Amino acid sequence: MNRRKTTRVAARLYLIAGVAAIGLLCNANAWAADPSTADPATTTTTTKKHHHHMVTTTTTTVVANTSEQQRLDALSGQMGNLQKQTDDTTSEVKKIEAAMTVAVPATAGAKPATIGEHVGLVEKDVSDIKKDLSDNLGISVHALVDAGYEHNFNQPINNINVTRAWDEDGFQLTQGNLHIERDGTVGFVTDLNFGQVANSISSVTRYSNVAGVGNQWFDPTQYYLTYTAPIGSGISFQAGRFVTLLGAEIIPVYNNQNFNESRGLLFNLGEPLTHTGIRASYTFNDYVAFTGGLNNGWDDPATANNGGPNYEGELTVNNKDKSLSLALNGIWGPNLVGPTGLGKSDSNLGAVDPVATWKPSFIPNLTLQTEYLYASESGPVVNGHAATWQGLAQYLVYDINPALEAATRAEFFDDEDGARTGTTQTLWEITQTLSYKIPEVTGLLARLEYRHDNSSQNYFFNNNSLYTNGVFTGQHLWHGQDTLDANFIYAF
Repeated sequence: MNRRKTTRVAARLYLIAGVAAIGLLCNANAWAADPSTADPATTTTTTKKHHHHMVTTTTTTVVANTSEQQRLDALSGQMGNLQKQTDDTTSEVKKIEAAMTVAVPATAGAKPATIGEHVGLVEKDVSDIKKDLSDNLGISVHALVDAGYEHNFNQPINNINVTRAWDEDGFQLTQGNLHIERDGTVGFVTDLNFGQVANSISSVTRYSNVAGVGNQWFDPTQYYLTYTAPIGSGISFQAGRFVTLLGAEIIPVYNNQNFNESRGLLFNLGEPLTHTGIRASYTFNDYVAFTGGLNNGWDDPATANNGGPNYEGELTVNNKDKSLSLALNGIWGPNLVGPTGLGKSDSNLGAVDPVATWKPSFIPNLTLQTEYLYASESGPVVNGHAATWQGLAQYLVYDINPALEAATRAEFFDDEDGARTGTTQTLWEITQTLSYKIPEVTGLLARLEYRHDNSSQNYFFNNNSLYTNGVFTGQHLWHGQDTLDANFIYAF
């Protein structure tokens, strides 16, 4: 074989192959550069060698077809419309918020144009009236409204909650209170109550030595004159009708609420509510104070005609920061009708009622309060002999935060002669109350309370009636009752 001839043939073949390869590369570059022939998704990779370094460049081109582009355009339009609707809604919300903002009209003397301006103008008028009364007459006016719903799981006939002071099954106005007072050397205090509170108080207080007005939905619970005599630190006198000194619980006013929504057994069954008379108070120092007075007594005024006064007193002792205090209360005096319904009797009614309060420093926001009551009534009270009753109440109150408070009350009441309930029995109850200060409205309090009452006797009403031959002969009674209630209290 001729090697030179073979070499020439191989060289020609190499040359033809190289030209063909160059042609193919040129056509490929032309196809990539021409959009009309490009594939919807094309990837081109070019590799270059420079000495010992290799550089690789990758280019990816994605071209959407016509239908996909239309969908993208439609979606973009929908997003634009949604953004416009959001902007319009935000604008309307801002207008509503501006209309609800409580404020007087920006221009003095202008008529209110929004709800908020109407409310703001009313608040300003009330504030101006209160300021005028305070500045010119020294009079302050406050109010309280307590309303809600209570459910008795016994579902008692006539909605009666046995042993309760002023709550019943169903919707109710628990209390409406209007408080008016004037401070100064000579002043006065007036508390006008409406609702269930008034209905309960009016029949069990002694306005004078004649029968009271009985049950009603309005009661002037307090109306008394005040005078501060310039003796020592000042002796404060009260003359008229006022609430009792006894008890841990009180008849609520705008600035003084009880821990629980319902009143306890001791408050309702064992103690007086109000008196008519005169009393004086003196604060000796930061640790000791004393109050003493004379009044017409307590319980139903229609059943008593004794003219002799009752003696009341309260000695209060506390430490410097008042984290520990003791109030020793007492009352004693004649209260019964004479043996023939005329004249005086030798019967006297008295009670001793110490109340201790402790706020331990090692458990912040905790309050412990204990009340013990011992009372007796001499003379022919029950079956020709005297009567005695006593009770104990324990309160545990914890402020979970500045707005939320949990209060637990547990108590027992021993009516050993049946003088207070009509039945010889021992009662006990436990109550759990949650109180929440609604932050958006100053003075608005929401309460939720569960309570269980129990007796050693069948004493609580329900919806079971007893019939004999189709004739109603009485009502079946149970040992206990459970209630759940929700209330709103607004005070200002």
